[in-house]
Amino acid sequence: MNLIKDNFNTLSPLPSIFLQEWKDILDGCDTVLFDNLDQFVYTVSKLTQKQDYTCNMTYLQALNKLKQRVSDFPESHQETIRNLVRQNLFKRGLITEEVYEDFKYTTDGTQVGIDVGKYASGDAECVITPSKQYIDYFYEMYINVSYPHYINNETVRNNVAKLLATVEELERQHIFVKINVLFPANNIKADQGNSKNNKFFSVIPVFSHKDFKSVDIMSSVVNDRLLRKFYFAILEEMYGDNLASNYGYAINLPKTMNVGDEFNEIEFFESVKNNIGI
Repeated sequence: MNLIKDNFNTLSPLPSIFLQEWKDILDGCDTVLFDNLDQFVYTVSKLTQKQDYTCNMTYLQALNKLKQRVSDFPESHQETIRNLVRQNLFKRGLITEEVYEDFKYTTDGTQVGIDVGKYASGDAECVITPSKQYIDYFYEMYINVSYPHYINNETVRNNVAKLLATVEELERQHIFVKINVLFPANNIKADQGNSKNNKFFSVIPVFSHKDFKSVDIMSSVVNDRLLRKFYFAILEEMYGDNLASNYGYAINLPKTMNVGDEFNEIEFFESVKNNIGI
């Protein structure tokens, strides 16, 4: 029995929405296409990992953090990165102070927060929403978690924190971001065989456009463990003894944000606004 091959059609073509450039690069690849994050969590909960203490914690510990959406990224470090991103965007005139200052309480509208005290007391006007009304924009983002072995976990965490803090700032301006995680890899099998059929690709739709997002929630999912614990476990299950000893090589797909590369929040912020025509 092979949990992955029994539950997924690993010969499924790439979804039609994906870029032709990706399809050209990944021609003939094996695929594991998840419908949503819950399906991914359920699947990896049925697996184990050979090197149990990768990322300095056991597979079970990592799984429990994923299930409970618990981030172990230090709050002080997280806040430092968030403030740095805000300062850099503010200096370039990409965000303004009014985004943080002009809010009102209401029972509906676009939610940016909940006043816990008002909620606990039964006050219906507990939703914090911008006083100024905005046009909603939508952007689909692809995060590539395929990166070389020499990229350390701290680099991944810092890049993810900067990226997710930038997403927070975009959503404050009513640019709602759908986040998909991609994992492509090459030379995945020990028995090379047909090189055309020696690639792997997986996608997880992690957050929809209007899902509530915060750096701590997002970083509990998109982190170093996503690749080095959960995807490695998937590869071990799927390929067994025919898995390459190095788990394959990273593929850097065009027009994706690779968590192993230095993240530039200004370039990303500007590219999103240009892409949606603002």
